Amino acid sequence: MEPGFFNSHDYDLYRDYENLMVQIPKGRITSYGAIARSLGDIKAARAVGLMLSRNDDGERIKCFKVIHSDGRVGKFTHPLGSNEKIRLLREEGIVVKDGNVIDFESKIFDSFKTDSPLKNLSRLQDEMKLKLDEDNFSIKPNLNDEVGAIDVSFYDEIGYGVFVFTNGKKVEIRKFTMKSNFPYIPGYLFFREYPFIRRLLNGFRGILLMDGNGVLHPRGMGLATMTGMLTGLPTIGIAKSVLMGRKKGDKISLNGKTVGKTMWGKYVLNQGYGISLEDSETYLLKRFDGEYPWLLKDAHNTSLEYCRNERGIFNK
Repeated sequence: MEPGFFNSHDYDLYRDYENLMVQIPKGRITSYGAIARSLGDIKAARAVGLMLSRNDDGERIKCFKVIHSDGRVGKFTHPLGSNEKIRLLREEGIVVKDGNVIDFESKIFDSFKTDSPLKNLSRLQDEMKLKLDEDNFSIKPNLNDEVGAIDVSFYDEIGYGVFVFTNGKKVEIRKFTMKSNFPYIPGYLFFREYPFIRRLLNGFRGILLMDGNGVLHPRGMGLATMTGMLTGLPTIGIAKSVLMGRKKGDKISLNGKTVGKTMWGKYVLNQGYGISLEDSETYLLKRFDGEYPWLLKDAHNTSLEYCRNERGIFNK
């Protein structure tokens, strides 16, 4: 059973960011880092910049009030660029010289009223992690099982999801697109992509291959593991690079336990949900004749093509 907010709606971090922005008093400024910390994680600072650049309600969301933590005014999404940002700041009594806010420490506002949504989401992952044990990785995959792969490409806030799956006799493709309410933040990929995943699966009960990590995650609950726990599907995580853990030879360990392995050159196989690392490797090598899974390639390439066709040239 999914946690309540997954059942009712897709998590909207833009809403939380906007709720912070409208709290900044007249004549005060804030920083990207201050907003990120109020959202619950400093790693969201870059995402804050992205959300500000997508602002289409300048009267209510005064994005010119956000500067760098060292006092630099920074860029501004406007035809006149930072010159317009400086003009708006000066209108509120903020002194700017050579692109820097003078005495900015006295002007900084960081007393936001917030429930720290990212902290709550990471706490949810921690709670789900406590429910994992060895029994959750005891499924023995069958080569005749239906198997599929999902990939989501993004253009601005629009996501283009593709699910490619096969029962061994025929290949089927599903597509789904919608606006994403959650920007990319390291460690929170699940919350960005799950709204697409749960719609694309739509009754699928086979083995799911995922372009992302499982237990090789800061909280041990990456995209593949979270998806498996919430859907009950056996999942296998296959990431494009080693982002964490201790690497020795082709093995990757986390907290003293081997949970990942490099395969097909740069790719990282790691436990998702339901299937052990050893059984995941055995299954993939037999099912795809030792090659990188063509299903993941097809899902990735099709999602990029889907995105390009809908929104023009796109670089993922």
